[in-house]
Amino acid sequence: MIKPHKYMDLKLSIFNISHIIIQKLKNKNIYPYDDLYKAICQEINEDGIMELFNLALTFLYSFNAIKYNKHSDNVELLKNENI
Repeated sequence: MIKPHKYMDLKLSIFNISHIIIQKLKNKNIYPYDDLYKAICQEINEDGIMELFNLALTFLYSFNAIKYNKHSDNVELLKNENI
């Protein structure tokens, strides 16, 4: 869910998942989509977070922080001083 509420587990928030995605992409600038998803699942220790993962990618994409290449199925961190 995008809007937080008092019963929400904050480690499963879009902001936290977005932060983890950025940290992973800082270590390795380009990640295959499936490998990035598996890395996020291992980091959070949760399975089945595909919807939250996709919402976090959409969130980052809307702020022009990442780029998705559909031909190679890669997610790339864009060089931005604000990140």
